[in-house]
Amino acid sequence: MNEEQKVSVILVNYNQLEYTIKCVQSILNSNYSNFEIVIIDNCSRDEIYSSLVDSFKEYDKVNLVRSDTNLGYVGGVNLGLALSSKASPEYFLIMNNDTLIAQESMGTFVETCKRHGNKIIVSGKVYNYGTEDSLQYIGQREDPEGGINQVSIVKNRDEKDIGQYDSEMEMGMLDDIYWMFPKALYEEIGGYSEYFFLYGEQNEFALRAKKAGYKLIYTPNAKLWHEGGASTCDGNKKSPRIEYWTTMATLKLAVLHLPEGKKEQFVSKWIIRMMLKKIYLFLFRKGNFNSIKAVYVAWRHFKVWREIKFKDNGYNPF
Repeated sequence: MNEEQKVSVILVNYNQLEYTIKCVQSILNSNYSNFEIVIIDNCSRDEIYSSLVDSFKEYDKVNLVRSDTNLGYVGGVNLGLALSSKASPEYFLIMNNDTLIAQESMGTFVETCKRHGNKIIVSGKVYNYGTEDSLQYIGQREDPEGGINQVSIVKNRDEKDIGQYDSEMEMGMLDDIYWMFPKALYEEIGGYSEYFFLYGEQNEFALRAKKAGYKLIYTPNAKLWHEGGASTCDGNKKSPRIEYWTTMATLKLAVLHLPEGKKEQFVSKWIIRMMLKKIYLFLFRKGNFNSIKAVYVAWRHFKVWREIKFKDNGYNPF
């Protein structure tokens, strides 16, 4: 009988009690046994943290760590990677906390990594929370122009699973809603980039992994259910705060990873296209003026960031 390689599962929590408890319970129900769970609590309210302590105090596999400040998603993941590395895992499994993972998924990820010579990042099917067969995400196609505009394969984050994606595929991009990679990758390229606070960090990490010779693999045999954005802006996906962060993230990715000849062209075209889209929505589709403002302000702030490339500590004017 083959010995199971150790997996460190990393979750970041910020003021989310019920989601995190349910997520951890789903992990504990995995049919893969050699794992630990490291929860980084990003300075949640005292009552939330105390409830988490009470909920997990009897589980040896769960290690709850409280940060004195909100490190952001990137800082939380990086702290989790650094701490869990001390336990010498073979693999890291990073997951959003507003998720439920299927029993077989962890073992499937380990098997897939081994089959590909441990030179991959692997993810699987992501379903919409509370449904049985509504697919939210499986990955993104490679940008045909060699850029960073990877288009999601699942249409509109809601596509009935009828077996149309039941073959393993190499992807142009994956999301860290849940993904696994070998510790060797972390040792080679480091953790998530501190140029990001929230959004875009997984793309940047995946692009560095690809440059290091790792493939992005989707396996249909791993499943997870995801709410999405539960702890960000109270779940308001149209918040100007999110518009600001996503705009900054997209422009940073372009500067960090596009060839020199394509950077200026991408930034100019993207900003013009986004501004026109937001103005149109505001004038004709009851859009939010603050969305226009968020994109514009992010562009102005990006130009400052581009000159000196400083760490993102989570500043957001919205």
